[in-house]
Amino acid sequence: MARVYVPIAFTRIDRWLIGLLLTIFAAVAAVLWLSQAMVAPPRPRVSASERPTIGLALREDAGTLRVVRAAGPARDAGLRAGDRIAGIDGKSKPTLADVADRVAVATDEESLDVEARRGPAGSGETGVLAEVKVVVRNVTPADSGLPYEDVSFRNADGLVLRGWYLPPPPEGSGRAPAIAYGHGHASDRRQWLGSAVAVHDAGFAQLLFDFTGRGESDGEVITLGAHEAADLRSALDALAARPEVDPLRLAVGGTGMGAAAAIFLAADDARVKALVLDSPFAELTQLANRALAAHHLPAVLLRPVLFEVAGWRAHYAPASVRPVDAIRKVKVPILLFYGDKDRLIPIEDAKALKAAAGGPCTLVPLANADLDTPRVGSYQDRIVSFLTQTLPASWRTP
Repeated sequence: MARVYVPIAFTRIDRWLIGLLLTIFAAVAAVLWLSQAMVAPPRPRVSASERPTIGLALREDAGTLRVVRAAGPARDAGLRAGDRIAGIDGKSKPTLADVADRVAVATDEESLDVEARRGPAGSGETGVLAEVKVVVRNVTPADSGLPYEDVSFRNADGLVLRGWYLPPPPEGSGRAPAIAYGHGHASDRRQWLGSAVAVHDAGFAQLLFDFTGRGESDGEVITLGAHEAADLRSALDALAARPEVDPLRLAVGGTGMGAAAAIFLAADDARVKALVLDSPFAELTQLANRALAAHHLPAVLLRPVLFEVAGWRAHYAPASVRPVDAIRKVKVPILLFYGDKDRLIPIEDAKALKAAAGGPCTLVPLANADLDTPRVGSYQDRIVSFLTQTLPASWRTP
């Protein structure tokens, strides 16, 4: 029997339907992918943070690279706070980035030759040659010479949150002020380590912890500030329970999601006496619109569906996450940082938050920076100056 082949001809309607189905499939895939990025982005963990270190906390000012703290291998090799780094492995006058790049490619127990200057610059200075041995290990505050405790505490839902408690300097008198930090959505407790040395030396206790669904803490999802405010409240509870901490001098800091959470907390928790905010968004709806536009996706069509899916997965209402409304209730002083090159969380959000703030708000633009740009020494100086002026010693309790 002869086979008869019947050609299939797609009509214009058939092609339209196929195109529509492909468009719907692509839209569904995009929403699922974006909802995953929104409620459960890649999860960094301290337990998987192994990298080379030499125990140096450095600060770069006006072309001078100075040792702030020398711990572990650097201390053992003879380096100490105040030394000026003049060279590393033959490279003279290295920058902070030069040292970081060299250490990053070092292997365990490899020795690095560090040349330093000690004492008054000029005829009174002394040359120091140190052979510093590299150690490969997970990140801890001890890498910067800071004392710390591994701590855990429960949030209002009974989930265990884990972090580091950094006690105040032992030479202080009376009970110390303290600050709890909230990190960004794709980060963990390590995000604030760069400021921890300066804040510690200013006399503060500090709590760096992982939000629910982040790092080593319990949970699987995040809410971009909505539920994280309750985590910060639990962090304040943990700080206030410390006998060496003054419960009348508590501050909260945050970056991105953590900054939004800090605003929500300060709006209804009178214990918060100061806020240090780095790049909070004004409202989640506009942030989602910008994120969708950055991927060349139609925000008007996809954002409502994205919010439904993400809200269902994480049990919250994304459209209600509006720090710009909550900040109207915040009466305490605010230090507000923003990168002037940030497209996802632009400077316009900072201006809207500053205008809406219920109390004094100092806006500090960071030149040529976005949320991911490393913060330089002047950033820590502004934080320390703000905290020490806002939480004066006269507030101390007996």
